[in-house]
Amino acid sequence: MWEQIGGQISLYAALFYLICIVAEIALDLYRKAGLYKLKDTLCSLSMGGFYTINKILMKGTTLLLLLIAQQYAVFDFGVGWITFIVAYVVVDFFFYWLHRFIHEIRFGWAAHINHHSSREFNLGGTAMRQSFAEPFMEAIFYSPIVLMGFDPFMVLAALELNLVYMFILHTQFIDKLPRPIEWLMSTPSHHRVHHARNVQYLDKNYGGTFILWDRLFKTFEAEKEAPEFGVPQQINTYNPIKASFHGWLELLADVRSASGVVNKIRYCVMPPGWAPDGKGETTRQKQALYRQAQESQHSSATSA
Repeated sequence: MWEQIGGQISLYAALFYLICIVAEIALDLYRKAGLYKLKDTLCSLSMGGFYTINKILMKGTTLLLLLIAQQYAVFDFGVGWITFIVAYVVVDFFFYWLHRFIHEIRFGWAAHINHHSSREFNLGGTAMRQSFAEPFMEAIFYSPIVLMGFDPFMVLAALELNLVYMFILHTQFIDKLPRPIEWLMSTPSHHRVHHARNVQYLDKNYGGTFILWDRLFKTFEAEKEAPEFGVPQQINTYNPIKASFHGWLELLADVRSASGVVNKIRYCVMPPGWAPDGKGETTRQKQALYRQAQESQHSSATSA
């Protein structure tokens, strides 16, 4: 049952994505908003193709690992619709931690940075600019859900539906939504913050469907200042190969230059921006300096 439902979600999702992209491009042209750049969109679509091919190739391995995990499940929660709703919430909770991991651990960021590398923010570009490496991590992060007692096919169906929800967050044409929705659910406003390179927005709003996780774990930031999209050190290329691999190449260069095995390992597992001499610029270091500057500015304004 859930194997068929998961397949149907994937099939209809592709059609849904196409309709949404065409509609947003039409709206962009009508409003002359300039949110699409041809070279950027073609680069993103190429990267989305790499991701899709790898995901299809990895699907059997992911399913095999989840089926193996099922043999050691603590409980059996069944395959009903109520269970699916619960599984969806659990999947989103695990997605929050996977998403946080690939932002705050350097080798995870090497895989994920290309999703953030576009200076645009739209459905046909940013939403499609996915990492070919991330499907390798899915089985590792979602196996515990199966070990709890959720059906593997149900977990994969919930994950596919979660991805559909996250797709629609990559738009600038939807403003802030009513407060109850903004408080509980991830919205385009929240996700614009997530994709911004503004210092106060870095490593914020990881939630897939629910922003509640970010509120609970102190990673939430509201959209106030206009977002500037991209990564802290912008890349200047529309070559999908370079855009896909530049994070890995930069990590490899740092590992090679590091002295000693410990520092080489730490480059891989410490946050992006970490340096052995302590003079790196991690997100926390940048945001600490940003807060100090804000407080100093506020104190100066108050004194005046």
